[in-house]
Amino acid sequence: MKRIVLYSLVFLFIQSCTPQTIPTVISGDATNITPTTVTCAGSVTSDGGAPITARGVCWSTSQFPTISDSKTNDGTGLGTFTSKITGLSPNTKYYVMAYATNAKGIAYGEQKTFTTNHDLPTVVTGSITNITSRTASFAGSVIADGGATIKARGFSWSTSQIPMISDSKTYDGTGSGDFTRDITDLSPNTTYYLRAYATNIKGTAYGEQKTFTTNKEIPTVVTGTTTNITSNTATWFGSVTADGGATVTARGVCWSTSQFPTILDSKTSNGNGLGSFTSYITDLSPNTTYYLRAYATNSLGTAYGNEMSFTTLFSHIEYGSFTDSRDRKVYKTVTIGEQEWMAENLAYLPAVSGPTTGSAIETHYYVYGYDGSDVAAAKATINYYTYGVLYNFEAANSACPDGWHLPSGEEWEQLITYLANSGYNYDGSTGRPNTSNKIAKSLATNYGWESSTIQGSVGNTDYPEYRNKSGFSALPTGYFEFGRFRLAGSYTFWWQFSDHDFIYEPGLEMYSDQNSTTIEYQLDVNGFAVRCVRD
Repeated sequence: MKRIVLYSLVFLFIQSCTPQTIPTVISGDATNITPTTVTCAGSVTSDGGAPITARGVCWSTSQFPTISDSKTNDGTGLGTFTSKITGLSPNTKYYVMAYATNAKGIAYGEQKTFTTNHDLPTVVTGSITNITSRTASFAGSVIADGGATIKARGFSWSTSQIPMISDSKTYDGTGSGDFTRDITDLSPNTTYYLRAYATNIKGTAYGEQKTFTTNKEIPTVVTGTTTNITSNTATWFGSVTADGGATVTARGVCWSTSQFPTILDSKTSNGNGLGSFTSYITDLSPNTTYYLRAYATNSLGTAYGNEMSFTTLFSHIEYGSFTDSRDRKVYKTVTIGEQEWMAENLAYLPAVSGPTTGSAIETHYYVYGYDGSDVAAAKATINYYTYGVLYNFEAANSACPDGWHLPSGEEWEQLITYLANSGYNYDGSTGRPNTSNKIAKSLATNYGWESSTIQGSVGNTDYPEYRNKSGFSALPTGYFEFGRFRLAGSYTFWWQFSDHDFIYEPGLEMYSDQNSTTIEYQLDVNGFAVRCVRD
């Protein structure tokens, strides 16, 4: 027993005589680096003769970090250890060193460095305010850039949930901070989903999804064109293009001899809902100017289309009718002198050509403004009902139905001469009759032609008593040339029969800003109107 106690005292004495030092510690490499975390390793290889009371790693954005900076505490004793560091900033360079502590002091390993990765931005979807039927105001904020420059920010929205920047979006600058945007062109009474977004080199981040519903509004209605004007009737086309988010319960046209008619004046009722409609107006007075607007009503009120005007014909004009056996279309006809004419452009459409120039030896049919190839779709357009069909010369030569034909030059001249001899010549002129603006006006409808300040022109308001006095009802159809439709509202040309094979073929021409009707020549591959005269 005495011997054991003696040995213990000797050991303590020897130990107390051994000099103590700070530990020896090695810094390992940084691994598993993310935008905000990293894993670091260390190893205490010597305790310096005194127990290790603490070990870990310390780090900073400045060189040579110490335990007075950020640090981990990874136990005691000798051996290796691993430290998981969190809460770092993206795309930031850090310095890290392992450390170990004993009674003698603190030892540090070699300094290591690492840089965190980029991160997606952090973006917040803010408030949605100022909601109307078609607009709203959005707010958002980029509160963190993810360690990389914000290249774009804004809002994405859709009628489906989880909108992306591949849907509708705005671009509201770059960088962090708050941003706002006023959005337009929304649809009434529609639920939308919205998220703010921000994009950096890492990718695009989105804020919280929010939702809003636009208000309802009155409908959107278009006043179309009128056809078949007589001394006491007219036919009008209109269209409800948007219901404002509420069911359209009534639609039609209203008219008056005063401007800006409303549904408190005379009106038609043409059903409900969206789409085109046709109104048949009766009980009008002869040779009277009327103002007309299409209307549509929903639960929020009544909307009106653009105002149009028309003048009924003189009571002496009597129209007949003819039914084309090929497609059962009914045409209005009128007798002028000893000739019976179709009082509207031919609309026979066995096929429809797209935007192509075609060739002189092929038949081509065009509907103004329509660039497809579907006959039913072309016939559904207002321009088809208004202007009829545009034919190249090859098609025009065989377009008229049985019992009718393409007018010759002599037949055009017979029409103009009759009108001149009937008192339509300008100021009693005895010159060439197709230089008369009164003749031109007597052929042209009182609507559709562009106005002009040129004295005596077809389009201006001079000599209103002569407007369509013949009942011929000429419209400014425009034409088709080199893949484009041109001059609707200001020009028309009707093909004339010709048995020669020239590149340019004749026809009767009228401009809104000129006071004459003239025989001119047009390229035979282009598309122009056709008027048929009875055999």
